Amino acid sequence: MSLETLLDSYHERATIPLRNTTFSRRKRGPFEIRQVIEDDEFRALNHRIVYRDGAASSVWRQQEWWNGDCSLDVTHLKDGIVNAVSIRYAGNAVSAVKLSVTRTDWLISDPDHRLPFIFGRADLEAWYYAHENRLVLTRARLAFDNSTKHTFTVLDQGVEKKTSAHVYREVEYRCALDGGIRLMIDGKDPRRVNWRSNLSADDARALFKYARSYRWIDGWDPVAELVEIRD
Repeated sequence: MSLETLLDSYHERATIPLRNTTFSRRKRGPFEIRQVIEDDEFRALNHRIVYRDGAASSVWRQQEWWNGDCSLDVTHLKDGIVNAVSIRYAGNAVSAVKLSVTRTDWLISDPDHRLPFIFGRADLEAWYYAHENRLVLTRARLAFDNSTKHTFTVLDQGVEKKTSAHVYREVEYRCALDGGIRLMIDGKDPRRVNWRSNLSADDARALFKYARSYRWIDGWDPVAELVEIRD
């Protein structure tokens, strides 16, 4: 199923008046924004799906949970690559950040019909948690597969693989934990990912501001400037 078909199917489901849902479409410069707001009494979901020149370019989501915690998610889709950041916060305090890299071919429909899509597979997922006024890289895994539950953990409680190599479904991963996470991905779409091991309080505030304002609509570069290792 193509990305646009996934998103169209989600929007069609959202417009069926079976839930407490509102939806709208509007233009912002060169972008068309489809907004869907849903409140199921457990959580409130606010999605903005953005198209440019008829192609999906990004998805923004805000979730408000019953216990007062909230999250902001920004997903950018470009040239078959998906970059995503998820920010967990309460008030103005950021408690955690998750960074992910996957591919548009690996996005699948949400079986719970709440989200436009979920990750069927992911090349890399990394979690940063608040510690002593900064965000610290605490967990990282490669080659996640939702259907088989396969994953290759390189960092977690009791796990720290300084260097590692892993092959899954014809994709080769070579990873080093050296001042952050340095990953080489070989296969159909070869590329490198280099993310820092720590994000300062200023970095966390900048990420929060990026996701909370409309800065996110213009692209992934502001996130890359904050999280990528600069050798």
